[in-house]
Amino acid sequence: MMMKSKTTAALIGVLLILGILVAAVSAQTETPTPSPAPARVRAAAASTMADLLNEAIISETHITFDFIVPVVTGERVWTLPDEGTGRIISAVGADYVCFSEPWNDGSRERCTPFSNISSITFLK
Repeated sequence: MMMKSKTTAALIGVLLILGILVAAVSAQTETPTPSPAPARVRAAAASTMADLLNEAIISETHITFDFIVPVVTGERVWTLPDEGTGRIISAVGADYVCFSEPWNDGSRERCTPFSNISSITFLK
């Protein structure tokens, strides 16, 4: 009877040690649940420049472009829409933006790649 008690006690001891080891390993390998990022960070991270420009256009926000090479000679910085010149953003592509301005009886379109823009500023 005494041998059966010792065997049972040893078995319980081994199971207890195994349980502690499993808990320790599980705690070390558990994947942490990420805390949710603020909405403004999530939106910015998921958006492209084209998406951000389109959002600003829809919300009628004034956008300031600083060009590396001016689209019009001597005009490196534009804020659009520009009531003075009648310039507006007419198209936004995956890697370019186009501007429209009155020209004679129609309009003139000027496009530039995003790589020609050193910065874009607008209120969000």
